[in-house]
Amino acid sequence: MLTYLDTCIVIYWVEGPPEFEARAKAHLSGLQKAGYKFAVSDLTKMECWVKPLGIGDGALLLDYQKAFLAANIANLTLSSSVFLHAADIRGRSKYATGKNYSFVDSLHLAAAIEAGCDRFLSNDARLLGFGDIAVEILP
Repeated sequence: MLTYLDTCIVIYWVEGPPEFEARAKAHLSGLQKAGYKFAVSDLTKMECWVKPLGIGDGALLLDYQKAFLAANIANLTLSSSVFLHAADIRGRSKYATGKNYSFVDSLHLAAAIEAGCDRFLSNDARLLGFGDIAVEILP
């Protein structure tokens, strides 16, 4: 059982804001106790590192690095097949369904699918209804 963590979930887990941090930590802890493992991609890491690098916050950068090294978190590399899959997702969403998933969301979804993840955990309700992987919104 492998759950892909959308960037917003990792940000909530590491730095808050407080109303989301407690929810994220509790939910992720419950999933871990139920035997779930987590996955993030290089894109997730890049998005999380923007703030600490931008403001020169070495402590926050270290908090993210520790989180990414935590047990049960697999790092997914974005291969050419992931980019092709993302283009397919973005193209289908834009021209067939009218949902128009963003470039970043398409890459995250494709990475999760290509890695065989069972679910995609996010807090972005716009992703609900995506049919290729179960999307769960942070409770």
